[in-house]
Amino acid sequence: MKRSALAGLLITATMLASSAYASNDSDQCVMKLQEVNSKLSSATTLDAATKGAVVTKAEQAKAAHASNNDRECVSLTQQALQDIQSHMNSH
Repeated sequence: MKRSALAGLLITATMLASSAYASNDSDQCVMKLQEVNSKLSSATTLDAATKGAVVTKAEQAKAAHASNNDRECVSLTQQALQDIQSHMNSH
C-alpha cells in the first residue's frame, strides 16, 4: 500500500514538473503522448481492457494534436495516464 502511495506521489510530482517545463499546450501534448507511450511499453501488468482504453485515448489525442486541438490532446493523455495509474494502484 505504501509503495502505491509513494508511486502515485512520484508520478504526480513528475507530471507537475513536466507541465511546468512545457511552454504551451502543444508542448504539453507531445510530452504527455511520449509519457503515455513510455508507460504503455513498460506496464506489463495492464489488462486488455485497460490497455485498449489507453491506446484508444492515445490515438484520439494524436488525432486532436494533428488537428491543432492541443487542449483536447492534453486532456486525453492525462486521462490515459490516470487509467494506467489507477490500474497499477489496484494491483
